[in-house]
Amino acid sequence: MRMKERESMKPLKKSIVIDLKDGDYLLINPYRGLGDVVDKETLKELSSQDVEISNGTMQALARRGHLVEDGEEDDLIQALRRRANKMHTESKKIKGHGIVITYDCNLRCPYCYERHLFAKEQKRRATMSRKTVDMLFETIQVIDSEDNDGGASENREENPMTLIGGEPLQKENFSIVEYILKKGAELGYPFSIVTNGADLSHFAPLLSQYDIKKIQITIDGVKEVHDKRRYRKGNRGSFDDIVKGIDEAHKNGLPVVIRINADSDNIDRVPEFAEFYMDKGWYPDIPAHVSNVTASECLMYSPLITAEQFTKKTIDLFLKDERMKVFRHSLLTHNDLLRHLVRDEEFSLKFWYCGAQVSMLMYDPLGDIYPCFEAVGHDSQKIGEYIPELKFNETMNQWQSRTVFTIPECLECNLAFICGGGCAYGAIRTMGSLNKPYCDRMKFIIEHEFPYVYHLMKTEEGGFKKAESQGGIQKPSHP
Repeated sequence: MRMKERESMKPLKKSIVIDLKDGDYLLINPYRGLGDVVDKETLKELSSQDVEISNGTMQALARRGHLVEDGEEDDLIQALRRRANKMHTESKKIKGHGIVITYDCNLRCPYCYERHLFAKEQKRRATMSRKTVDMLFETIQVIDSEDNDGGASENREENPMTLIGGEPLQKENFSIVEYILKKGAELGYPFSIVTNGADLSHFAPLLSQYDIKKIQITIDGVKEVHDKRRYRKGNRGSFDDIVKGIDEAHKNGLPVVIRINADSDNIDRVPEFAEFYMDKGWYPDIPAHVSNVTASECLMYSPLITAEQFTKKTIDLFLKDERMKVFRHSLLTHNDLLRHLVRDEEFSLKFWYCGAQVSMLMYDPLGDIYPCFEAVGHDSQKIGEYIPELKFNETMNQWQSRTVFTIPECLECNLAFICGGGCAYGAIRTMGSLNKPYCDRMKFIIEHEFPYVYHLMKTEEGGFKKAESQGGIQKPSHP
């Protein structure tokens, strides 16, 4: 049926509506990632069960998929369920390997999500030996071979092996880190590393010899702020060592990314770090972004702020302090939809939250396997072991069966295909079940970050292009 012959259509049940704070609204089609700016009158028309296709605006919205035939959206969701199942099966064939070199750490940060390990002496002091590493890489070769029908993985370049801890880059573990890098490189793996950076300067020359895709380092503010939060044993600050490490890594051509963990104790002083960051000459070569410290079941940490408080506060800082502009692009870091709407990057639906629901394997120094960074060390979330031999358990099946279609609440939510159901471990921690959603920041990103970024796009501030010039966002014309 041609568009002009349609007398009425139905608005999407899962449509996302964002108040842009300027009298207009951003209407998002969550199935296609298309955004259209509409006024209040048009939005009111769209609230009807049946919308008359009587003018150019409604015809444009119909072409962009905001209006559909009766039953069309239900059919689409069923088709997406089949597509998700197929993608989920295929994604399981490409494993992501993470190596927990040690559970020990050279810092004593008060908000550490692995603090529960300090009470478990065996785990806290566990560090990989060469024998353990040899068994680990034998295991990885078996898994890669099984998942690729006996052939070498063709996806290793896009799927680096991750080194984490505890703290993976400690001076006393230099030789085992070097051994792991050599073994991984022989199999064709690049690497990414999550480190506190305190001993990074000792590793920079070594790391420069390998294919390192990313090194994430945490700095929580300027020296005065950071050293009260991220300190070595005996309360000795780590700021100077980390800055030296970043400089050494940068000098050696290594790709460093800075993460700033924020809560009520330091968030107001993030602009001071932005000034330091600029003065050091790290911008724009070394990206930096601000993240909120999140709760964990082992953590009693009073400065925590909620996801909503964090999101509103960061936007307030962006609006009030010019120094924060160097972090503007960090708003796009973890938001596929926003990157699509702003940069016109390819849009893809998010049927699950992260690799833990399909293929992530985290190997610890005791021979156990876990599904993700946050679950590491929690015996109840162990999904298998590689010592004395490789075997997986039912917990792995539970983790790797989780999609938005297995979570009843997600089937009723208009953000489901954007957030993917949220962090699986967060769901276990807060709701007691993998088949529950973890509704953390996405709804607040939609409410607070989207209007701010749209304003930047309209004014072309900070390199953000005008919204109307992007394929993702349009303003439907009136008749």
